Amino acid sequence: MDILDTVREMKPTYPASSQAPRRALHQEIARSRRRRPVGRIVAVALAGTAVAAVAVTATVLIPPGVVGQPQAASASTYLNETAASIRAAVAAPMEVTITTRHLGMIGGPNEKFLPFGNLRSDATAAVVTESSASYLSTPDRKFSETSHTEFHASEIFGDEAAAHAAWTSYYGSSYPIGKEPRTLAEVHTYDAFVEDLPVPTSDFPSEPAAFLAAWESGMEDRLIAEKAEAAKMPQDGEPETNGLYESIEEKYEMPAAEYMLNELLWSVPILTASPEYRATFLEALALAEGITVEEGATADKVLVYETDDARFRLTVNPEAGAIVEIEKFMLRVLPEPWSNHTKDDPLVEVGTTPFLPEGVADFSASFTTAPAD
Repeated sequence: MDILDTVREMKPTYPASSQAPRRALHQEIARSRRRRPVGRIVAVALAGTAVAAVAVTATVLIPPGVVGQPQAASASTYLNETAASIRAAVAAPMEVTITTRHLGMIGGPNEKFLPFGNLRSDATAAVVTESSASYLSTPDRKFSETSHTEFHASEIFGDEAAAHAAWTSYYGSSYPIGKEPRTLAEVHTYDAFVEDLPVPTSDFPSEPAAFLAAWESGMEDRLIAEKAEAAKMPQDGEPETNGLYESIEEKYEMPAAEYMLNELLWSVPILTASPEYRATFLEALALAEGITVEEGATADKVLVYETDDARFRLTVNPEAGAIVEIEKFMLRVLPEPWSNHTKDDPLVEVGTTPFLPEGVADFSASFTTAPAD
């Protein structure tokens, strides 16, 4: 599944550069302006001491023979259990189907965004777009895209007439709204995916802490490389002052967990990588800070990670060894298209709207696997 399915919605035309769609996508999703808090290590250490003290007190106060309530498993437990199941599975060719969805809002402040925006307040309608593809990998690491369901509108909320008008005025007859999407078989076969990961799938540390450290250093390397590439691009002004360098810094100057979760939304190579890579990726994610449990009572465990600007929901099934779904809910966004804003523009709250059901994510990717025929 091509990330251009999502980029297509963001900007109608691109310069000739093959990197332009990637830059558009990066600038759209890299909106976290947080920096790593200096006192985080000290705070965690103090918090750990406090927890230890509470645990000792609880031990003293609970009478002998009285069984306390069992503690819910942590997010790291569920991630490590999922990783263990991935490693324990029989190594066999598997076909993975990846379905991506994107919520686009219409009306109100979204009129300045083509074709749709993320602002829910005062919107009149919304469209969920969807595309999917199935991938098969072989033991010699060759890949084939066995089927592809074209980009299409899968759900409409609110004013359907307004949604149809906005869609048709932007896409014309290229992707007719309301028409069943085509599913194409045997779309593409190739030797390997073009990877865009801080830690490549073919050469990586097998120890989780080392993997996490390599991921963080890889983010720094990519920041330097993308700045060097940006400096060569034709542009108005200098990248130091026209916002281009800043957008690159926003993408990489974030906690590793946030970047890893963002990659799960877009990166086919992770989901089609070897079991060892996928397991180590999850174990490294378990070591990263900030992930908590939202739902642990069912087979599918829902984990949450939240920043000032977005909230991620990662669903895993530890027993099946499956990454089931990842969702991203925008909390704050730019009030203007990225090409029109300055670095000092404040982000605004996404807001709510009564016609949109609760739980519809701005971006999501779901994953299913099945033995290859």
